[in-house]
Amino acid sequence: MFEFSITCFAIENLRMQFFWEMPSERSIVSTALSAALGQVWECIEFWTPLTSVIIILWLLYRPDHFYPTVDSAVLATLNLTTDEPPNLQYDLAVNVSFRNSHSRLSIRYLDISATAFCGSGTKLGPADDALPTPFRQGPMNTTVLHPAFRGMVAVDSMVTAWLKKELEAGMVHVNLRLSLTIKYRVMWPFIEIFFYKYDCWLWFPPPGLAAPAIFDAGTRCWVVN
Repeated sequence: MFEFSITCFAIENLRMQFFWEMPSERSIVSTALSAALGQVWECIEFWTPLTSVIIILWLLYRPDHFYPTVDSAVLATLNLTTDEPPNLQYDLAVNVSFRNSHSRLSIRYLDISATAFCGSGTKLGPADDALPTPFRQGPMNTTVLHPAFRGMVAVDSMVTAWLKKELEAGMVHVNLRLSLTIKYRVMWPFIEIFFYKYDCWLWFPPPGLAAPAIFDAGTRCWVVN
């Protein structure tokens, strides 16, 4: 009986101790939670103005609004050989302008490549010479590059029929595909890098043996989705 009384007293003592300690533990948890929420709010107060400034700058400058332009092009040769199957000989030179129209932002060109296509996607090969990269372009500045394509490529009957049809119609269409990697420093330390592909559609009268075909209408290149 004495041992049972001691056991009951010990249990009651533990129960009372538990309930006395519970408010203290709850207070610790509440304090920690309040501190964490306070830190989150401080972060929000710090980053919200900075984020707003970046968004405003983005809307003002729109660095993604960038479109190269083909100023002129010369198609000296585009004809089929008498081989079986035939080959397509080509000789194309293009002048492409890259305009930085921003009054404050500079552009750094990390990589530029140019490829010409005709017909239903027949590749006339990449440019003969590698285009100069990387380089920096200052605000309100224009850089003109001169990709050239010369060579011969095997074609199938579909391309042969397409070219004959184009020559008979008196207009030959060529697509210049530009691939760019460009970088803007919008606001220190924030740097934006863009990867773009553009299609630049060109049209020529059929080139003659003595007189090359000239494209001088100028055309804007459009982003490929």
